[in-house]
Formats: sequence, C-alpha cells, structure tokens
Amino acid sequence: MKRAILLLMHQGKSYTEEVAAAAAGLGLALVAVSSRPERPEVLEATRRHLADCVVTEEPELHPGDVDKAVRELADRGYRVEAALATFEGYRLLMAELNERLGARDSAAPALRLCLDKYELRRHLFAEGLSEVRVHRLTPGTTPELDPRARWFVKPVRGAASFAAFILQSVDDLADLPAIQEQMRADRQMRAIFMDRYDFLAEEYVEGPEFSFETFVLDGRVHHLCVHEKARVERLERTTLEGMSVSPPASLGPELVLEGADFVTRCLAALAGHGLSTGAFHIEVKYWESKKRWEIIEINPRMGGSLIDASVRTVTGLSFFDLWPEGLLLADGERDAFHDRLTRASQLEALRTGAPTRATVFLSKYGEKGRTVDAIRFDPPTRAPRILRVHVAQGTELEVSDRAICLMDALWDVAADDLEAETAFLDRHATEHFHVRYR
Repeated sequence: MKRAILLLMHQGKSYTEEVAAAAAGLGLALVAVSSRPERPEVLEATRRHLADCVVTEEPELHPGDVDKAVRELADRGYRVEAALATFEGYRLLMAELNERLGARDSAAPALRLCLDKYELRRHLFAEGLSEVRVHRLTPGTTPELDPRARWFVKPVRGAASFAAFILQSVDDLADLPAIQEQMRADRQMRAIFMDRYDFLAEEYVEGPEFSFETFVLDGRVHHLCVHEKARVERLERTTLEGMSVSPPASLGPELVLEGADFVTRCLAALAGHGLSTGAFHIEVKYWESKKRWEIIEINPRMGGSLIDASVRTVTGLSFFDLWPEGLLLADGERDAFHDRLTRASQLEALRTGAPTRATVFLSKYGEKGRTVDAIRFDPPTRAPRILRVHVAQGTELEVSDRAICLMDALWDVAADDLEAETAFLDRHATEHFHVRYR
C-alpha cells in the first residue's frame, strides 16, 4: 500500500499543484476526491498532479463521499493517512476524517465555532475578548439596533466578502431574502455556506484592518506574517480588499505585536473546544476610538489570493508545505518544527528589531454580470514578480454580491519605505490595468 494524503477538491481544483509538491516532499502520494466540476476540462488540467482521483456526481462533497473515496482508494492500493482541504467549505469534512485517521488536527467543534461568526462573536464577548455587540437577523423582523452606532451586516457563514456591507439604513435589510437566493444559487460558492444562509449585524469597528497568517501545532501559536489591508473598496453589497502590505505601514511594531498577543489569547479561548492544530487566516481590526484590538473573523484555513506567496516571500515558508507536514508530524519532530517557525516568523523579527522582507500585493475586481471583452496589465516599469490574471476575453462574470477577482499581482518592496511604495504601486496599477466589457 502506498502512503497518501487525500485532497478534498472543490469542482476539480484546490491548489492541486502546490499540495502535490508538498506531498512529494514528504514522500507521500497525493490522491483526491473531487466534487463534479461544471467543465470537465478543469479536471483534465489537475489530474496530472494526482496519483489518483475519485470524482462524485454532485457539485459539492458530502461526508459519505469522503468515506467512500477512502475505501475506493484503498482498493486501488493507497492508504490515506491524512486529509487536507484548502477550500473552506470542506474544512469540517477534513477535520472529521483526520480524527478517524489519527492525524493532527483541530476538533470539528472548535472549527464549527470559528466558522459561525455569530456564535464566535458571542463566545469572545463572554470571554471578555470582545466589546462588539451583535444581533442575529431574522427576515421580516426589524432588529433593534442602537442608532448611535454604525452596524455591519454579513452572513453567519461566508467567504469572498459575500454580501458584507456597512448598514446605511434598516431598509437595506429588505434585500437579504434576494441575497439569500443568490447564495443558494451560487454553484461555485454554495458549499461555503454549509446550508446556513442567515445573517448577522454587528457593531462596526472603525479602524485599520489586518490579517494574521498563523499556524498552530498542539496549541502553540506561531504568527508567521501579518498583512495590512491598505486599500478597501466598498460597493453596494460587498467590501473589496484591493491592496495588502506586509508588514503593516500604518501602525508601529509595538501595536502590531499587541495585536498578535491579542489574537493568541483569542485562540487560547477556543482551546477548550478542541482548537489545537492547523492553518488560520485571522482578520482583525484596531478599534481606534477604544484603543483595542477586535477579531473580525477566525478563518480555519490558509489565506487566499496571493497571501501564501507573500508569506513565502517574507518568511521563506509556505502554508502549502507546513499544513501537510503538521498533519503527520512525529512526536520527536515537534520541537524542530516549532523552532523553524519561530526563526522564520515576521512577528518575531518585529519583536526583536531584526530586518524583515516586505511585499505589496493587489487585486482587481470585476463588475457582476458583465462579459469581459479585453483585459490587460502592462506597466512600463516595476512589473510585478507574480501576476495572475483569472479571466480571459469572453468570460462571463457571475451575477453575485461577492468579490469577483480578475487579477492578482505581487511586488517585493523596500521595508523601510512602505508608505511611499504602497502609494506608488496603487497609482501604478490604477493607471496600467485595463478591462473592457461588452
């Protein structure tokens, strides 16, 4: 029997090439179970990175699909020793299978709490780790929201900034049933919601926003890298993250380290539910008027877009390598693993005053329901080191109140001149990125 990691793939793709390289580095085969893609050619492109693959008949994976795939793959000569899901909608399936396999992972109840933004807020509030008030929204009922505060609306479970917006008027809540229908009909993203389509309104935290890219092993927290969301664009029913910079430019190291320690305390408050191991993309804000940090979301997965590319640039480590390794790490290798993460951590460099590398990456988004006629990014100087264009001529963009990304680009920048670098690249990208619709 060949030892293998099972990748839980969503509709034929889930960073397959990167995970395959990580599995090979561990001397393991990469096998997969995938939900059915809309276009068969998607699987053709990813199969070459897999030792074997089981494809279901439905556009979403379910627990029975995973168990059946493990049995089928065993019959084909593969012993699955751990499961990995980079797609958030399958994170609970991953944890439940890893518990049965004996792989290192957080318990499903802890992950379920992280994924439920309403219950997570209530838990942190009860633990004295949040001052944000929250209300569950009921269709057809006007919530009693304090008019002196600003309120932010978002799904209880969600991703890609789907229907996440500042509430201008309670009349705007009349749109929620139509948005819920979008969520149910969104074939690509529906699995993210895990059959939950309810919304919450929470007190809006006024201040800069950041994300901590964090790895936890056996309860020990390593903040590898931190990004500041330097440019945020607000559309009618969604919020777009246009540019991220690492390390942060608007706050000094002392405040950033205070934020890191706060996040560590929040993760510790989830340990009793079984949060112990895994990759986390943790969104936080610094509430300027209250001079305190607040959790926005604890996402039990690695960050999307070019976040991992940025982490690799800054630290030399990649979550694509760390996460599979952590699943199967032998007891005798734990100390060396922790030491490696501590040495690489950007946060440790900020703590000691050591030099750190820096990056800026940006994302450009499209208009829902439009068809792309032409797209190009042709800067005459300072071309990005990484450029990924996600659409081509003729691409029909989804009719959806979520972020629809057209392009991502990343630059290495001077850590001692972040403000000027960010301003220049923002102008640079605006001037030289062009998209035309039919």
